[in-house]
Amino acid sequence: RAACGMRWVDAPVSGGTAGAEQGSLAIMAGGAEQDIAIAREVLRPLYSRLTHMGAVGSGQVTKICNQMIVSCNVLVIAEMMALAKAAGVDAAKIPEALAGGFADSKPLQVVGPEMADKRFEPVKWRVKTLLKDLNMAVDLAGKQGNAIPMSGLAAQLMQLHGSGGFLEQDPSTLIKLYAQD
Repeated sequence: RAACGMRWVDAPVSGGTAGAEQGSLAIMAGGAEQDIAIAREVLRPLYSRLTHMGAVGSGQVTKICNQMIVSCNVLVIAEMMALAKAAGVDAAKIPEALAGGFADSKPLQVVGPEMADKRFEPVKWRVKTLLKDLNMAVDLAGKQGNAIPMSGLAAQLMQLHGSGGFLEQDPSTLIKLYAQD
């Protein structure tokens, strides 16, 4: 701001292209209150929720936190779906069986059926994006002096999967880390 006279807002989103098209994004915004008020008006067609998280940079930290949860969740879903299938459970029924319960989540409802059906196309998001975000979490934690062992392990597993040629693939392919077939 001092160098160019501009005010800034960082406003990462969750909800993807479909969320933007439907006006249902969740926006995590960082900046001064008066700048957030302007951003609310400019971005209004895109979101159902815009939350002021603090100073500039707070939005990005919140997005990293979001991606820690999503990435770890998708990895556990892959691990769980492979285990269920190996134990003789109809894994395709798990998302329905858990819907509305404490273990339910949007990732379970999206990638669970895809993993069960081995349906990895079309690519809606990419393994490399989750890996990038997990690496950002690891870097941030290091700078803050925090330990994030679950997300650190998730980054390693995501890197392992990506190094197998899956960086450009959908995260539903993560079941291939665990499935025996």
